[in-house]
Amino acid sequence: MIFKANMSFKKINSTRINYKKIFYQNTLWNIVIFFFPFFLLFFLINLGVSPIIKSQILNRLADTVEENVKTVQTFIQDREADLYSYTRLEISSLEEVSAFLPIFESLLKRKKWYKFMFICDLDGNIVFSIGKKISGSVSQREYFQKSKQGYPYISGIFISDLIHEPVLIISQPLYNKQNRIIGVLSASLELESFYDLLFQLPKSKTNEIFLVNTEGLLLSPTKLGGKPLIDLGHSRQEKNPHTGDRGIKTHLDYRGQKVLCAYQKIPRLNFYVVSEIDLKEGMLPLQKVNRTLIIVFLPFFVLSLIVSSFHSKRIVSLLQKLTSDLHSALKDAQLKKKEIEKINRILEEKISESKLLTEEVRKSENFIRNLIDSLSVILIGISPKMEITHFNKQAQLQFNLDQKVLGKNIFESIPPLAQNEIKLAFERILRTHQAQNIDSISFPSPDENYFRLSLFPIIDSSQKLTGITLLIEDITQKKKLQEQLAEYEKLSALSQLALGAAHEINNPLQGISSYLEILKEKFHQSTEKEELDLVISNVYRISETIRGLLNFARPSPPQFTKVNLNSLIEDTLSFLRYQPIFRKINIQKHLSSSLPLISADLNLIRQVLINIIINAAQAMPEGGDLIVKTSKLKFKEWISIEITDTGSGIPPEHLKKIFHPFFTTKKKEGTGLGLSISLSYIRNHKGNITIKSKVGEGTTVTILLPIRQKKIPSS
Repeated sequence: MIFKANMSFKKINSTRINYKKIFYQNTLWNIVIFFFPFFLLFFLINLGVSPIIKSQILNRLADTVEENVKTVQTFIQDREADLYSYTRLEISSLEEVSAFLPIFESLLKRKKWYKFMFICDLDGNIVFSIGKKISGSVSQREYFQKSKQGYPYISGIFISDLIHEPVLIISQPLYNKQNRIIGVLSASLELESFYDLLFQLPKSKTNEIFLVNTEGLLLSPTKLGGKPLIDLGHSRQEKNPHTGDRGIKTHLDYRGQKVLCAYQKIPRLNFYVVSEIDLKEGMLPLQKVNRTLIIVFLPFFVLSLIVSSFHSKRIVSLLQKLTSDLHSALKDAQLKKKEIEKINRILEEKISESKLLTEEVRKSENFIRNLIDSLSVILIGISPKMEITHFNKQAQLQFNLDQKVLGKNIFESIPPLAQNEIKLAFERILRTHQAQNIDSISFPSPDENYFRLSLFPIIDSSQKLTGITLLIEDITQKKKLQEQLAEYEKLSALSQLALGAAHEINNPLQGISSYLEILKEKFHQSTEKEELDLVISNVYRISETIRGLLNFARPSPPQFTKVNLNSLIEDTLSFLRYQPIFRKINIQKHLSSSLPLISADLNLIRQVLINIIINAAQAMPEGGDLIVKTSKLKFKEWISIEITDTGSGIPPEHLKKIFHPFFTTKKKEGTGLGLSISLSYIRNHKGNITIKSKVGEGTTVTILLPIRQKKIPSS
């Protein structure tokens, strides 16, 4: 901190302090500060009591609704039971019901719950009516359809088109002696008696209870003037709030007043029992609580006023004394000002040094971070709890990491490392505090890869393990190179074996061919000579194959000679055509007769041709056309060899890497070096190889060679 003296003694001395103003301001602030907790308490009490009171009112409404639902449900069940007792009459046909009409009339007189009854045949025609004279058909009514099928049914409240007044129908199937349905017995409840079942909360002006259907239409009159089957149970400006099986809500009623509402659906009936009370009346208890709180807190306000006045006087008195002391203190401050300025200069120097040190630390951190990121191996720092603490750029690229993985479990954040062998290595280093190595391991990947893992413990001065450094080195190329070297050792041994075998076969063949030539001169018949010619041609064919094998296997130093490419291609195709892979392949040759001799190494060019022709054959496992074409470029000292197949073709993403060492699309059947070596041989001749391919159509490999070792022509 830098100390500064910004106020002089002379300035303070000339300042006139208004103590009266300070007294009033301090008194006001004291009142505010002292009364604020009481105001906050008042607010919190109000905030807490309001939901409780509202909840109590809603619970009372809900309890009233539930009790009314039980009452209505019990009443309906009793009426169904009454009606059910009259549905199994000892009759054979519907006409015999007339004998029981006095019984039904007696039921209407005894049970004041019913307004009238009627009996329908199975076509829905009313054949008997009791208590009210009605006629017509109810075949389209849902209660008739259900009871006709054998089910009791209770309709909603609706206006009947037969008597043009509201009704609530209970219907039951009517059975004969054989327990077969012969009609439907229906009774209309006395709605006034039914409405009287509904009871309301006591001592309330605006509380009312009524019935609505699922569309929100009033089914019963309300205390405050709602008309059944005309008005809605809610405001027409809002959606129907009565949904689901039950609920408690605040909404606008049919009068446009905001009400607290509880409702519940009556089981098996298509309408709700609704209990409501105006929000203003419901909140009256809360207003009473608020008035009580104001009366309680008023004395505290008066007390705060008295205390604040006394406290302000004391503060002003202390301020006057403090001002006097301040004048004395400023005199001493003048004497210490020079000392403070000296301290300020020292502090400024320290701050400057601190900034320089901070910058050096920052540069050192950046250098170390860049040094770690420059490593070609993957580096990951791990805590003893297996949490990632840091990683370098190579790890970020390999495992697609971001800063979110810091502090998270390494095996969950980097699934390729969640292998048993790796986990065991971590367990060993935690147990022994010694470095661990995994020489070769593969991570799940579309491409075959191999990695070497090295785990190093981080030990502090107290020999405590504080972390683990994980180094991951990609050894895929090294491993493939080792495998290829081993393969080349096998090929070298096989080459030596082939040379010996070729010499052993070639000597007897010469004797056989000489004997056959002598034997041919002894025969005079043309058929016998033709048969011997066939045998001799096959012997020459074997000899030619062995000669090609010797030329391929016998190592020789690069030697540029005049080479006839057409003859070299003929010999190469003759050597390869009898291989099994060429059995289904049609070989076409378009060799230019005017092709000049070129300077080239015969063996190297032969090997290039063999590699490319075999690749073309392998691309056509089910057969196809192999076309070899030679030509001289017009007006240029170059010759061209085109080898075309009608195979599967090469995808564009593979075509870019086709000449890379160890890249192969043949998986474990190829080394990935054939085209790479071929390109190297051709470039040693100052030539070039280009490849054009379309998937599903085939591939064309073009070899360009100079006649006199000049630059490659521009394409």
